[in-house]
Amino acid sequence: MELRVLEYFLSIVDLGSVTAAAHEVHVTQPSLSRQIRHLERELGLTLFRRGEGPLKLTPAGRAFLPVARDVIARARLARDTARSMASGAGVPLTVIAPPTTVTDVVAPFVVASGPEGQITDVVEASPHGVYGALSVGQADFAIGTRPPPSDLSYVVLGQACVWVQVASGHPWAGRDHVTLEDLSTDRVIVMDELHGVRRVLDEAVAKAGLGYNASYVARAPAVAQALAAAGKGVCVVSDDPRFALRSLPIRLADGPLHVTLFGAWDSTHYASAQIRSCLDRLTVFCRDLFASPPGTKSGHTQVT
Repeated sequence: MELRVLEYFLSIVDLGSVTAAAHEVHVTQPSLSRQIRHLERELGLTLFRRGEGPLKLTPAGRAFLPVARDVIARARLARDTARSMASGAGVPLTVIAPPTTVTDVVAPFVVASGPEGQITDVVEASPHGVYGALSVGQADFAIGTRPPPSDLSYVVLGQACVWVQVASGHPWAGRDHVTLEDLSTDRVIVMDELHGVRRVLDEAVAKAGLGYNASYVARAPAVAQALAAAGKGVCVVSDDPRFALRSLPIRLADGPLHVTLFGAWDSTHYASAQIRSCLDRLTVFCRDLFASPPGTKSGHTQVT
């Protein structure tokens, strides 16, 4: 069944005659009549009552009409989508990122981007799995806390501070920072080893030749924060504070401890240029976002 013949069928229905339809679609009347009869034979249906007077649909023709309209509408949508994909204009993008990054970075960026923003869907994944998901088409680009593999293009989006968060009654609550040495003197609530925050903390501690007492290991940042708020220790996260916790940076010799965020994509992606443009805007957004004190990130700054 050819889409062109279905469009001829719809033209006859909409214009009320073969003659008018033939003029509209630039086909001779005999040719158009033959193609409609071929369609009827192919379908095994009689679509029109033929005889004296205006051309009218048979009951089968009336039943087939919405089907034909739906097929043509879907075909036009597919064509327009393909053209949009080829040009890259207005392509909706899906990003895959760790849950903390989705909450603290991606979601505020979507809000700030407004109605013209291209990110329309988000997939959450563990930090070690975000890049692999690109190869199976789960997302258009990824945000990760590890350097991307060499077969992907990437940009550095920014550096998110790693915080020690303490309850208001904790002895450190009045301080403006803590050190790795401080962590060795208290009970520490850490994320599990799949999280980027845990990785950079362990690397920094190992480099300094220190250690810490991991009293609790949490899979979700909110749980780590809840344990800290309950007085079970101090938590090490990159999230905004919850439960009235106070955030303190971990000061190293060369600056605060941080997690680097990478935006990665396949350079052969049909919307590679648009992905890069989106990531460039996200880089600017992250620069402003990470410069804000913890707990003050509104996510309402307009992205241009």
